[in-house]
Amino acid sequence: MKVKLVCMDLDGTLFSHDGEIPKVNIDALHECARRGIKLALVSGRNCPFIGRVARKIGVDCAIVSANGARIEAGVDGPTVFEGTFEEDEGRRVMDVMLSANVNFEAYTRSVNYIARPELAPDKHVKSLEMYVRAGDVRAEYDLDKMMKDAPGNSYKFVIFTKDEETFERARRALDANGIKHCSSAGSNLEVMPVGVDKGSAVRKLSEYFGIDPKETMAFGDYTNDLDMLSAVEYPVAMENAVDEVKTRAKFIAPRNTEGGVGLFLFENVLKENG
Repeated sequence: MKVKLVCMDLDGTLFSHDGEIPKVNIDALHECARRGIKLALVSGRNCPFIGRVARKIGVDCAIVSANGARIEAGVDGPTVFEGTFEEDEGRRVMDVMLSANVNFEAYTRSVNYIARPELAPDKHVKSLEMYVRAGDVRAEYDLDKMMKDAPGNSYKFVIFTKDEETFERARRALDANGIKHCSSAGSNLEVMPVGVDKGSAVRKLSEYFGIDPKETMAFGDYTNDLDMLSAVEYPVAMENAVDEVKTRAKFIAPRNTEGGVGLFLFENVLKENG
């Protein structure tokens, strides 16, 4: 495989669990960088968090945050693209989520707005508090401020649910209003601006770096990775991926807990290109 750009999801893919990165993944990414292969961390998470991951790895990666709504060419920029909701559409999405009586967040450049935090899963509340302490995000719980600022400034809206019943109620509400959505885990639903997804972000990065789309690879595990896998020549699903993602992929890497990204790169890209 001749590869010049490798794009990776984080949770369930590059991470083994709880934000840990297996050493084999770090070693493989360092070797890719040494050989001039461009790297991109592509996630639904916000830009500061992903930047912190890139610094932990120790290589300069492109950063695609909020499922493609913001693209940075490297840890220190420049910004290649930003896409937010149109005011009217953002307000419509928020109204549907509020009517469904579910917890949701609006991701903007400067702050995450949280609506109905009392309905959020305990695990998510604790995670958000941790990210706030780390300086990855600033949280705002004022619904009036959210309704004023978020509709036209949000990269994405995310519903976090406590149980299957709430998840299904939220999903039905979005479907009934024709609102396209995806997930990065079994308990959330993510809504992006029209034309924004991980696949469009990968195509923008390829064009920015002057890389032939036939020399691109991506790793993913959940449904918000489907567009990214469709955008590259070498789509790789993790062994732990959901079936829909495995069906879209051409290759299967070992599980994320085994360092599947690094193992696959060493065996199929770095050995061949070495």
